[in-house]
Amino acid sequence: MDTRIRDAIDESIKELKNMQDKVEGFIDDLPDDTQEIKRATKSALDHLGTVLTKVVDQAGNTAEEAQLQAHLGVMEAKDKLDASRVVLDDVLARSAEESKKILDEVELKQHLAKMEAQDFWEERGSKLAEEFQASAADMQDLAEKAASELSSAFTQWNEQFKSRK
Repeated sequence: MDTRIRDAIDESIKELKNMQDKVEGFIDDLPDDTQEIKRATKSALDHLGTVLTKVVDQAGNTAEEAQLQAHLGVMEAKDKLDASRVVLDDVLARSAEESKKILDEVELKQHLAKMEAQDFWEERGSKLAEEFQASAADMQDLAEKAASELSSAFTQWNEQFKSRK
């Protein structure tokens, strides 16, 4: 049981006994012809003290039992957490292995693609470069021819406008 609760209960019992002592002192001061009242009052106070002490002990036992149950519940939860941790660690380990396999596969595919690109360039690269140069030369010739034809067309138009003046 919590020490603060136990201290409060102990203080209550102490105050009850203090009250019993004062009441008994008061009863003892009563005249002798009230012996039956004295005895009944003392008996009632003793019974009250006994009942209160019994209730306090039961409450203490109940609180201690509840605390024990809570402790057992925490221990059970910890055991289940430990058991699930093993499963979780296993799942994570398998996931890590799968991830590594996937990354290895991606790395292998990347390397194969690079090798294919190198093979392609070695086989076709020089031909493509030649075709591009030839194409570039053809394009330049076409551009020069188009520019020359455009210039000729402008010249002819200019001549036509001059002759009309």
